[in-house]
Amino acid sequence: MTQTVPKSEASRIARFMGLRKWQDMNDLKLVSKVESGLPVSAVRRIVHRIDPNELSVTVYDVIPKTTYYRIKDKKKPLSREQSEKVFALSKVFSETLRHYHDDQESASMFLMRDHPLLGGRSPLNVARESTAGADLVLKLLDQAEASVAV
Repeated sequence: MTQTVPKSEASRIARFMGLRKWQDMNDLKLVSKVESGLPVSAVRRIVHRIDPNELSVTVYDVIPKTTYYRIKDKKKPLSREQSEKVFALSKVFSETLRHYHDDQESASMFLMRDHPLLGGRSPLNVARESTAGADLVLKLLDQAEASVAV
C-alpha cells in the first residue's frame, strides 16, 4: 500500500517537488538529493503548482531558458546552486499552500501580490532572488500563523 500522507517535513517538500520515493525522504536524504542535483522536472512541478497556466511564473523565472534546455535535453540534474534555489522556492510554495489550506488560487495571489513588509515587492520575487529572501518570506508566513500583523 502506497503512503499518501507525508510523514515528515522533508517528505512533504519532496512530494511537492515530485521526487521519487518521497515517502521515504528524511532531512538527510533530502540534503543529499539537493547536493547531488534535483531533476529538472522539479522546476516544472513547482511552477505548475503555483501558476498552472504559467501566466505570471514560468520555468525561466527560476532557471535561465538556455540552462533549462541544455540540462533537459541531456537529462542532467540541476547544479547544486540551482537545486538549492529550487529547494528554497519549494519550501516557500509548499508552506504558502499549507497556510492557505491548499487553496492554490489564494496561495498564488499571496505570492504574486506586492507586500508592504517586503518593501513593496512580491513574496515570489523576494524568494526567488536568494535563499535569504526565501527565508524572509517563510518568516512572514510564520508571523501570519502566529497572528502577528503582516
